[in-house]
Amino acid sequence: MSAPPRRRPIPRLTVAAGGLCLLALLGTIIAIGEVLRHPYQPSEIPEDQRGGGDPRDEITCPEPQPREGQTRDTTGYTLRPIQVTSNELYDCPQTYDGQRVVYVGEVVGDLLARDAGVWTQLNDDVYAGDVGPLPAHRDYRGGNAGVGVLLPHELADQVSYVGGPQTRGDLFEVRGVFHRVDASGEVAVIRADTGQMVREGGSNPDPPLTDRRVAALVAMVVAIGVVGTERWVAARR
Repeated sequence: MSAPPRRRPIPRLTVAAGGLCLLALLGTIIAIGEVLRHPYQPSEIPEDQRGGGDPRDEITCPEPQPREGQTRDTTGYTLRPIQVTSNELYDCPQTYDGQRVVYVGEVVGDLLARDAGVWTQLNDDVYAGDVGPLPAHRDYRGGNAGVGVLLPHELADQVSYVGGPQTRGDLFEVRGVFHRVDASGEVAVIRADTGQMVREGGSNPDPPLTDRRVAALVAMVVAIGVVGTERWVAARR
């Protein structure tokens, strides 16, 4: 019985070429990742468009408004509403608990109908204004911010667009009572009794970005090269 043929050692040049190909592939993957990054550069964004200050800053809450001597409605709350933002409500809930407030935000997420009204989320972050949803421009300017709001049924019926990645939701101004802990069990919500649409929403186009197309083309070329090299090596064995 004859001995099996001995395999010839792989030439050093072939090993070196394979190592260089692997390094080139790794470098290409890293380069594609860098191309697809959209780093946050706060120094180029105005302070009033960053979606809030440094969360490490100490917050000083104003004293709750006195209720003695103020005119009250049938629910016992003050009639004079206070203009508020979601950051103020979350930072100082004890200041606005039980107070009538005015709040402006974009309808996002969904509409949940209940007997008492329709629950939704109204966001008042920078994307709710002229900037628009983040996926439509990839210009990061801070996080999302908003509060839960119970809309009257007749006001919820006016909602045409609910905000999402490719949709700008309707912008509403609502007036109602803020509850630090609501009777329904929800925390930090507004029970609105009146309101109006400030701006109708609409769909936002999401065209593919140039860097995404370039990355896809490079990835395709690399994949074809890897498969072709593997076939070529297998044919020479």
